[in-house]
Amino acid sequence: MGYFDNEIFALRFGPRLIGYWAWLAKEIARSSFQVARIVLNPRLPISPQVFEIKATATHPVDQAMLANSITLTPGTLALDVHDGVILVHSLTKSGADELITGEMDRRVAALREE
Repeated sequence: MGYFDNEIFALRFGPRLIGYWAWLAKEIARSSFQVARIVLNPRLPISPQVFEIKATATHPVDQAMLANSITLTPGTLALDVHDGVILVHSLTKSGADELITGEMDRRVAALREE
């Protein structure tokens, strides 16, 4: 079969990956506080949205990493990944806007660059 012979499952550990994990940890903490503030607000100011973002990275590992990073960030959930398009649910419009700007996508795509 040879399916596992290629580098499709390869994840390169290095300074860029460590830097990305540090940035992601900061984003997770920041989003956690935002979601907690929303949930504790008596008016519950949510504006749920489902939208698509196009992954810049073409490698399946990078697309999976982007989708998993979206899901790890409180208030957002990657619903589906197909042909480089990620279907995302966001609890708020501001959360959706942050993903649409593409900062997370840019950082994941930069991990593959050498």
